[in-house]
Parts: sequence; structure tokens; C-alpha cells
Amino acid sequence: MFEHPLRVGYVLKQYPRLSETFILSEILGLEAAGAEVDVYSLRPPTEGRFHPALARVNATVEYAAPVGRGSFLSGFTSLPDLRQEHLPQVLGFLEHIPEERRARLLLDALWVARRTVDHGVNHLHAHFLTVASHTVHIVHLLTGVPYTVTAHAKDIYRHSVDWELATEVARSATAVVTVCDANLAHLRGHLGHRGCELVRIYNGLAPQPAPVSIDEREPGLILAVGRLVEKKGFEVLLEALTHPCLDRGDVRCVIVGDGDRRADLEARTRELGLASRVSFTGALPQDEVALRLRQARVMAAPCRVGDDGNQDALPTVLLEALGAGLPVVTTPIAGIPEIIEHGREGLLVPPGDSAALARALASLLDDDELSRRMGRAGPEKLHRRFDRRRSIEMLGRLMSPIGCAA
Repeated sequence: MFEHPLRVGYVLKQYPRLSETFILSEILGLEAAGAEVDVYSLRPPTEGRFHPALARVNATVEYAAPVGRGSFLSGFTSLPDLRQEHLPQVLGFLEHIPEERRARLLLDALWVARRTVDHGVNHLHAHFLTVASHTVHIVHLLTGVPYTVTAHAKDIYRHSVDWELATEVARSATAVVTVCDANLAHLRGHLGHRGCELVRIYNGLAPQPAPVSIDEREPGLILAVGRLVEKKGFEVLLEALTHPCLDRGDVRCVIVGDGDRRADLEARTRELGLASRVSFTGALPQDEVALRLRQARVMAAPCRVGDDGNQDALPTVLLEALGAGLPVVTTPIAGIPEIIEHGREGLLVPPGDSAALARALASLLDDDELSRRMGRAGPEKLHRRFDRRRSIEMLGRLMSPIGCAA
């Protein structure tokens, strides 16, 4: 696809992570298109399980060393080969970083800069407008290698976002990519008047296994998938399961994921008398999630805005539900309506409204024809709007100064 060799250095806070399947998919897509990829992870992985698709990644993965005397010596021996005239800009940028994070950020940037030069990387890419993008900005100053950044959700919606810092990163970037039109509008409100190039590129999926018809699915089975955190709204799902239209013996719910609210959610499940109908599996690899997407009768994704402003933007699991032909009940938060059109691929209900959520889930559990119609619409939407090949082609044009071949 690329007319000239493209070697991309991916700078990530932590790689791999079970919840960040979109990064894994993007790397695989770039490699399939002919790019070479190097991954520079600023922190080692802490999860004990990994997606089987990781075995298909050709990229070399390196991890930054912990801060210590050796890392300081190693970092500063790199300076003679870097653009020392830009050190005042680097130090000025570091002034905007909390003091306790400055030394680690500088050392990580020096480490990535050294490898960028040694490996012949001609473009850098970071995910999230936080520590990874701060790192690539400094690397750019020290090496001149251009960079792009993908902005997602927590990094742009939390009330604590430092927009002055984000502006400095965005102005120097070739472009700030974001994953949905709702995000693009939000970023334009903060960055659009400051000379920043903003581009929407949907996260895309590779071709998916064949969808499963409603008739082959387990009657009464509701599936929810996501990190067990406030913005996912799983407390609302538990309340919905107590409403009369769902409080019946043939309805059960499986919640896939882990997070800091798991203990509270399990306790609430017991308090509501739902322990026999609700099960928690913990986080699962992508292939196991794919199986469950083809067993359930409906997906529940009661997303909401957290007290800190954090919210979902374009949940990957909803794209996977499209591909599986699984109808979804969810909420009109950020980019979700760009995935699920009310009445077509699923139903939208107000965030936090457990009664509306219960009624919508019951209607899909009980109406076979409605579920069949929505199940057929899902794969068509995925192919039309969220095809990974088109997303990678758009991203490749930004990463390569020459662009992509047709």
C-alpha cells in the first residue's frame, strides 16, 4: 500500500493491554499494508492474560527501563546524536509537566529518541493525549521525526484535561486523529482555533467470523462486556434486571471484564438477589469474547458520563457486536450513535434510566423478528463504516509524506 518504506514507532504507555484491542488491530492492519512497526512501551504489562492475536504481530517490542542511575547515564549519553539546539524547547515543555513526573518523562523520551534514530523510524505515533503523546512530542523536538497522536476518551473528556499542554502537543503534530465525529466536534471546541490539524478516523475491524442468527443463540441471555468502571454503567444494568419485565427465570446476564468496581458490583448483585442470574467472568481474551458475542441474545452497554467527565467514545466491543450480528441496547453517549442507530442495529435509552434499559432489553429478548432485523443490519454497518482497511489507508496517508498507493 505504501509507495515508499514506512517504519512507524508506536509509543504507548503500556503494551499490551486486554482493553486496548484497537491498538493491536491497528498495528496488525499497518503491518498487513506493508509498514514496519516498532513498539516502545513506557511501562511493562501487568495483566496475566493476552489476546492470541498478539502472536501475529511482527513488531519488535521494547520496554523502558525503570528510573535509576543507569537510566540517567544511558539517557544523557544519547544527547550528542540528538538535536541539542532544541533542548530549551524541551525544558520549556517540561515546565508544564508536574514536577514529580518530569525526570521520568525526559528519560523515557531520550530512550525512545535513541531507538528512533538507531532503528531508522520515519514516523512516530502515540495513543491518548497523555504521557505517550508528551513523550513523542519531546522525541520530535530532539530528532525531527514527525508524529501523529490518536485521542480517545478519558484523555479528552475528563474535567482535569490540561488543554494548554494538549495544544502544545497538537500544534507540533502532523495531525491529531480521533475516533468519532463526536470527539472531533469536542476537540474542535478546544483545539480547532489554535492551528491544530484534527482528523476523524474510525477504529476499524478486520473481517469478522460469520454472524450468528438469533435462532442459534441462547434464549434470555444478556451479555455485557467492558472494564468494571463508573462510565460503563453496569450498576444501572443490575437495577434493570430487577424490573418486572426482566425479573423472570429465563433471563440471565453474563458480565465480562474487570476493574476497580468489581467488588462493589458483585456485592450489589447479592443485595439485589441476582446472584443466581448474574455471573462475572473477569477479563477475557478477544477470542473468548467473540464466542460469547455469538451465544448471547442481546448486548447491554448502559454507558454513562462519570463524575470526573470520563465517558466512552467508540467502544470497540460494540463494533464487534455489529460483526457478530448481536443487537445492542446502549446509550447516546459521544460516538455510540455513530455505531448503533436507534431502531436499526439496536436501541438507545437515556443514560442512568434502568427502567428504560429493562424495557428495551425485554423487547429484544421477546421480539424475534425485531432481533433478526437488527442482527442482519449489524455486519452491513461494520463493513460500510468500520472497515479496518479504509481506516488504515487514511492513517497511512497521515503517517507517510508520500501517502498510500491506491
